[in-house]
Amino acid sequence: MNDRFYAIQPSLPKIGANAVTKKIYRIPAAGMVPTPLDGRLKVVSKEELRDLLPDLKQLNGYVQDNVEGLAIDLAGEAFVPTDNDGIDHHSGETLFFSIGKLE
Repeated sequence: MNDRFYAIQPSLPKIGANAVTKKIYRIPAAGMVPTPLDGRLKVVSKEELRDLLPDLKQLNGYVQDNVEGLAIDLAGEAFVPTDNDGIDHHSGETLFFSIGKLE
């Protein structure tokens, strides 16, 4: 990763066996241009970097519902936190784990 790209991770709040979309994408920063509030938004290209479902399943527990962010340290190692939103139907777990370097 470098300053020419942004990574985002849309995450649908689905848990356990219902979890389907937990992915990280790269979007070229050059494609992100300011648009007036009443203007037409530009469609940008994206490249899938990683599907987080295998990472979230590796502990053999409940797949977390909310991937809450993405942090990349100076060495290029990426970290992902989850959040349980303090809701009744959740196990209470919150995870913070490394997914290595994103290429």
